Amino acid sequence: MNLQSTVFIYLKELKDILRDRRTLLSMILFPILIIPVFYLGIGAFMKGRMESLKSRSSVVAWIEREEAADLWARVNAVPGIDLLTGLEDTTIALEMLRDKGINAVVVVPEGFSEGLKGILAGDEDADLPAIELYMDGTRQTSEFAAARVKGALEEYRSELVKGALTGWGMHPELVRPFSIRSVNIVTSEQMGRFVTGFILPYLVIIMVLTGAMYPAIDLTAGEKERGTLETLLVAGVSRVDIVVGKFLTVLTAALVTAALAIASLIFTFAVGLRMFEAASEKVSFSLDTTVLLVLVVAILPLAVIFSSALMTLALFAKSYREAQSYISPLMIVVVLPAMASMVPDIELNFQMALIPILNVSLLMKQGLSGAVDPAAVAITLGVNFILAAACLYLVLLMFRRESVLFRV
Repeated sequence: MNLQSTVFIYLKELKDILRDRRTLLSMILFPILIIPVFYLGIGAFMKGRMESLKSRSSVVAWIEREEAADLWARVNAVPGIDLLTGLEDTTIALEMLRDKGINAVVVVPEGFSEGLKGILAGDEDADLPAIELYMDGTRQTSEFAAARVKGALEEYRSELVKGALTGWGMHPELVRPFSIRSVNIVTSEQMGRFVTGFILPYLVIIMVLTGAMYPAIDLTAGEKERGTLETLLVAGVSRVDIVVGKFLTVLTAALVTAALAIASLIFTFAVGLRMFEAASEKVSFSLDTTVLLVLVVAILPLAVIFSSALMTLALFAKSYREAQSYISPLMIVVVLPAMASMVPDIELNFQMALIPILNVSLLMKQGLSGAVDPAAVAITLGVNFILAAACLYLVLLMFRRESVLFRV
């Protein structure tokens, strides 16, 4: 192998792919723009939408089998609730709820007051009255309305209980003699790494694949389609130099895309915490040298695998479009194990470390959390480096086969 020739091929191919719009979109614009726009845009839209729904007034049908003035007054005083009275037929009210004419239905049963008095007086034979609250679970506005009404009813019920206990000479909090306070033992920074470890591994793996895809196709099937591959092969440069130069170009694109994706996600995360103040109180985020080292060590062999595998597949195609059809199924193969980081409480162990892609996803996830098993890491790296070497050797083998290079 001639290092000077390899570097020349590498710089030449790198210059060529930077002129290709599809490569620039997949390698630079997609990770830089799409990630913030998607997550921050969707988050801002959902936040605005939820605030808009919560600010709307909800029409709630109120059906009484007997008079319950105190209860009606309590619910009617809830901000954002407009009670619709005068209805006597529950069936009609439910039809209005299904037709989205109203947001919820409250039915006060017959005998409610009598049963309530009996319960509060300690009558064991008294029937427990049950108020029926209907809502449409497919509509957020209906769920909001039902939640508001339920909150008012529960507050009213709590006041009745406290009043009864006080009248009997008992402590008003007797029904809740102790409170429960949940304490999260991890720091806000640890929570931030946990949340980031949920999405970052999957996103980085997909970005590595996407970043390598278009350069791999363009430098193999694309050159065959344009007729420039033959010119390169007769230029007096060994095929090993050509393969290594092209491979390094694809690998560079994959690594740059991964780096931009990580930077973009960190930026998105930081801006998102400022947008959602409630989350920023519980979650913060930072990356130290150890975490960055784990990410680099995990991504590098994976980028080699993807780059060489994509080049091998694309080399069998006669055209750019045909190469895309060959590579498309690979996305499915990669996506499923890449989603391992999203599975709750799954950890990198000996068995998981033997599964390519999945092991990288879990390694990055645990690297972010700071709980890394050195043995599992060693197995993961060993498996991936062996597979990377095999894929790279396969590319070299394919470039030596005339039937593959000049397939027409």
